[in-house]
Amino acid sequence: MPRQPLVKELSASIHDKPGEYLVIYDFELGGQGKIPTRFYLNLKRLNVKTLQKSVVMCSSLKTAVTVANLVKHYGGKVQVYEIKRAIFV
Repeated sequence: MPRQPLVKELSASIHDKPGEYLVIYDFELGGQGKIPTRFYLNLKRLNVKTLQKSVVMCSSLKTAVTVANLVKHYGGKVQVYEIKRAIFV
């Protein structure tokens, strides 16, 4: 039996809630460290909109928490914010 994608495993037990969420993450690389390519491959499997290199917008809580878990899995720091109202679009 083939292994499931990591994002599917990370999102399996998360309850969904529609809305808009910002996920802001950072990796402390130090020296010549690099963010693993697999992080970006897994991120592409999710329905997210990249606003900046380390800021993504998600259309559900499940996706936002999955992104957060993905960042933590690869050793990064992350914060998730729920957008209540957009002031300027």
